[in-house]
Amino acid sequence: MKTIAIALLVCGLPLPAFALAPEQVQFTGSVQYDDGVPVDFDLRLPARQAMTLQLADGAALELVTPGNAASPHGTLVRLVSRDGRVLHTATVPAPGLASQSFAYRICNGQVTYVSPAPASPAGCGT
Repeated sequence: MKTIAIALLVCGLPLPAFALAPEQVQFTGSVQYDDGVPVDFDLRLPARQAMTLQLADGAALELVTPGNAASPHGTLVRLVSRDGRVLHTATVPAPGLASQSFAYRICNGQVTYVSPAPASPAGCGT
């Protein structure tokens, strides 16, 4: 009887966070500078990976999936200027997250981060 009780107890314990990580994470959204044309993206990145999306102005969008050394317990998104300054960092501490939607709007050097991404990005005047 004790063996059955112990087996049931062990089965009821939560699994480690890495067991919940998805095989890949989808990143969707846009980056818009001033009132220029937004750069839309829809990327899938395998678990425990990182990538950098180079933007036309020399800035970069860094994306990290859960399990990576840079973000072991969730996704990480970082917008970096062309001179290497981190303009914004967003972390989502959810190792099981399979999709992340967000948008950056940079107006006169001011960064606005919105998640989830709106259907159509607002201009700087709004």
